[in-house]
Amino acid sequence: TPTMGATPIIATANTMPILVPKWGIYTPSEQRQYCETIGNVDPLIADLIPKQSLSLVVGDSGIGKSALLYQGGLCVAAGIPFLGHPTSQGSVLYLDFENGVGQVNDLIERLTRYLGLSQIPETLSLWNYNNAPPNWKAEDLPAMVKDLKASWVIIDSLSAYAPDIEEKTKIVTEVFQKFRTIARENQATITASHHIRKPSNGYKESSPALEEDPHGWLLEARGARGLSNASDVRIGIDRPQRISNSEAALVLAGFARISGDIPLTYLSRILSESDDKPIGYKELTGVDMLWNDVQTTTYHILPTTFRFKEAKAIYKRGGQATSDFLDKCINLGIMRKDGPGEYRKVEVAD
Repeated sequence: TPTMGATPIIATANTMPILVPKWGIYTPSEQRQYCETIGNVDPLIADLIPKQSLSLVVGDSGIGKSALLYQGGLCVAAGIPFLGHPTSQGSVLYLDFENGVGQVNDLIERLTRYLGLSQIPETLSLWNYNNAPPNWKAEDLPAMVKDLKASWVIIDSLSAYAPDIEEKTKIVTEVFQKFRTIARENQATITASHHIRKPSNGYKESSPALEEDPHGWLLEARGARGLSNASDVRIGIDRPQRISNSEAALVLAGFARISGDIPLTYLSRILSESDDKPIGYKELTGVDMLWNDVQTTTYHILPTTFRFKEAKAIYKRGGQATSDFLDKCINLGIMRKDGPGEYRKVEVAD
């Protein structure tokens, strides 16, 4: 035990070979080398979910969390972007406690077509409570993850997997510690879906909107507050309240313990042309984010390069209104200013 005035022990290159196996102590360079060895430097989903993390996706029942998570699972299994975010390809284990097997099969087939995949990736493993072995128990999860060598484990939903987790903070701690052990021993990432508290006693009127206060909104998750606080990443999904636009079906926002806020994202629900059934989600970007039919039309009419006077004439508004519109386009990344009074439209990739 160190004493006052004692010479501190400094880990050097000579001492590290002893300390690593004994205590798991690394220098920063050795820790990075270790992460590179296990492939844990790049995130699982860029700007959303880091590798070997514990994340919580919170939203109301029936809002579309499962469809969004299945889309994420397919994207990671196939190694393709999810809502525009690059992914690290890996095996995915989806544990579904809430949806029927037939529903899931139909959903996955539609998502596969929407994502442009020739077939459902074999690296997506599906477990459904409705046809699970009769002796299955939550304690079997570590062995399942180990057998499958799963990179991403999705649990839908957390309260169905651990029915008592909303009752006591102690149970939250126990379940999350087991999750972290699974993540550590298998270099796996674990994501669980969870529900928002049901409206009661004026809750709906007093609760903040996800678009305005993600931190406050996520505190409305069911159960003890520690349930949300104990996760590394917290992502909220809700219907838009700040804007009324038929294109925006969902809004996504949240924050991560280390990297900070997850930017506000509006999602469009893509429907099948044959039967109008939902087939997937797409991030709304660029011109879609103008939320104004007049401004959208004006943007499309404007030539590639133009001057302020020309924009004012096409927009048919005053100077300040035109300036505000052009600034809005610049902030959305769909326009840039080339010089005094000179503007250029910018192509935005889908």
